[in-house]
Amino acid sequence: MTLCTAWIRKNNYGLDELVFATDSCLSGGERWHSGVKLFELPRRDCLICFAGETTRTYPLILNLISSIKFDEDLANPHTDITDVLDYITRLFTTLCNSIKGYEPQSFEDALGDFEFMFGGWSWKKNGFKVWKIKYSHETEAFLPFQINEENMFFGFIGDEIEKAEEFLTDEVSTGKKVLAKSFDMEPFQVLLRMIRDTTYNSIDGAIQLAKIHPPGISEFYGVYWPSIQGKKTFLGKDVNFENNPAVKFLDPDTCEVIGEELPAFIDEPTEALYGINYDFIRDCYSGEKFTLKEVLSKHEKYTLVRIFKDVAYKIFIQQQMQEETSNTEE
Repeated sequence: MTLCTAWIRKNNYGLDELVFATDSCLSGGERWHSGVKLFELPRRDCLICFAGETTRTYPLILNLISSIKFDEDLANPHTDITDVLDYITRLFTTLCNSIKGYEPQSFEDALGDFEFMFGGWSWKKNGFKVWKIKYSHETEAFLPFQINEENMFFGFIGDEIEKAEEFLTDEVSTGKKVLAKSFDMEPFQVLLRMIRDTTYNSIDGAIQLAKIHPPGISEFYGVYWPSIQGKKTFLGKDVNFENNPAVKFLDPDTCEVIGEELPAFIDEPTEALYGINYDFIRDCYSGEKFTLKEVLSKHEKYTLVRIFKDVAYKIFIQQQMQEETSNTEE
């Protein structure tokens, strides 16, 4: 099966964001380590993932994506995710109750064991909401179970949940997060730990990761796998020249975004090198040693990374042109 988790993270700016993470292993008589388990719906304020029978979960999720895509009301973010949740439970119930030809098995055996985790930003509640969704044979319908929002907000579905919660308690205690009453990336580290431990062989494959930022904008991430020395992966698949999504990539051990590091010092900036960005660079790097200032906004960090990339490309082009000129003269 699998292990999926969702939690509210307090980021470096003191803001909440909803994080989903899952492994990539599909099984059912065989193993496939590149199975997509985390899905963005045709509206960017919510995510859904699954654990269990792929013969059921994939058709249901594909039906859901298609339904929302071609329904103006469901696709409109003015429709709150609590209303989307109601639609999901009705749609999944209708589809599963329409299954025929499973005899001599019972319907319960034929349906199999699976569940979903759905969540996102609710403008009605002005906050993040997450539900586990599972079929109830007693009521003959899919029922949502909202994750408890008291204390620290998290949820797991899939295999080895008790062990995952035990490991999470250890991570929180070790990181002294109990008093803060907020998570950073501890549930991610639990998932990573269990994937690397072959004892939990049903939990495997590269981690898939996405976040929802308030007021409801999703962002997917790639992960270096199985470590920073490994390959870039995205949604369980290796990234290559033909499959190279424009996303940020994380080091799974530090959870730091690779490629967004900023130098603590730079050489004396010049207008010739930085052009119209010279004043901005001088504002961010000051003092005799041109030291990076301690407090930077997210936008300032993004702008610095972009400027340094542009400058690096500019220098590269200049060097190539100089080499071409030298070769021509020879």
